[in-house]
Amino acid sequence: MTSIGALIKQSQGIAMNSYVPPIIEKVRIVSVNIDDWTVDCVSEYANKRHFDVQVMAPYFHYINGEGIYVMPEVGALAWICTPSAGRFDTPFILGFQAPFDTAQANFRAGRQSLNPGDIMLRTRDENFLVLRRGGVVQIGATPVCQTMYIPLRNIIHQYCENYQLDTFGGTMLWKTERDDQTDQGDALTTLSFNVKDKANDKDHIAKLSIGSHGDGEPNTLVLSIHESGDEGAAAMMMLQITREGDVVWDLEKDWTVNVVGKYTIAAEGDIGLESQGNLVVSGKADASLKAVDGDLALSAGANAGLSAGAAVTVEAPQIKLGGSAVEPVIKGQQFVFFMTDLLTKIAAFASPPGTTGGPIIAAPAVAAMSGQLSNLLSTKNFVE
Repeated sequence: MTSIGALIKQSQGIAMNSYVPPIIEKVRIVSVNIDDWTVDCVSEYANKRHFDVQVMAPYFHYINGEGIYVMPEVGALAWICTPSAGRFDTPFILGFQAPFDTAQANFRAGRQSLNPGDIMLRTRDENFLVLRRGGVVQIGATPVCQTMYIPLRNIIHQYCENYQLDTFGGTMLWKTERDDQTDQGDALTTLSFNVKDKANDKDHIAKLSIGSHGDGEPNTLVLSIHESGDEGAAAMMMLQITREGDVVWDLEKDWTVNVVGKYTIAAEGDIGLESQGNLVVSGKADASLKAVDGDLALSAGANAGLSAGAAVTVEAPQIKLGGSAVEPVIKGQQFVFFMTDLLTKIAAFASPPGTTGGPIIAAPAVAAMSGQLSNLLSTKNFVE
């Protein structure tokens, strides 16, 4: 039985036993048909023109198109194969060849240096993919915009001038502000983190910006927490730190610090504590308030109280009570002893000789006056 292929060849005037050897020619691409995925080429020596020639690929699916393939450019040097069926079969591009560079005496053709076993994909615009021996992978748009995957310690190393990451939860941005005329080394840089409360919020609830905030702007860190993720939501907390070291906190609500260990505040300059409400300072153990080289002032717009469970000690070369006092403090108990003894001696003093009468002060009056002196003293408070 004669095959269908044989019948076709017989109808075209080709004998069954005829054989047309394949023809391989060196050609140059002169036109690229993007929609048809074919090229037109001209043989380099015979000046023979080939139209609508397919370019062989390592692999691609015949329906879905996934695979590895390249769209050639005009001027590329290639090899075309016309199969053994001769003019009744479709020719195709076998591959491409580098011309001999007489100046460099090589076939480099502008290709980058690779080590044996390396695989590279690269366009004229310098974007590239390199699979290197040892497991290293390089993917980049330019030499300063690339990612390296290094299997040693599983490192992902990225190089870029600007970096932006956008997710449903927020954004991260490394920004370099410069124009084409600005030296890259003098460019202002900023790192920003913006975080959402909910993925569908219109704005971010937390914003952190570190780095330069423009010429003349002293802040090098700005952190803000907002009331919600709505646009224009009020800032409930703002932290600003300048490059000179100034720190400003703005809070709309409470601020609580819980420390298990020691908590110390030290300043080369002044420390101010100011409250529109109550100010309470307490400690379970000892408390000390001291002005080492200066004055200590305690004042109150209304009443002031000083109390202690054991004793209160007021010690100074001069104690002023109620303003600019200049009189010494009387020691009450010793004053009573002195006055009692004085009254007793006065009572014992008899009338002068040659006069009539008894003592100047009678004994009952002395006892009464001594009792009154004792009643003037407090039985709760004592001064040392």
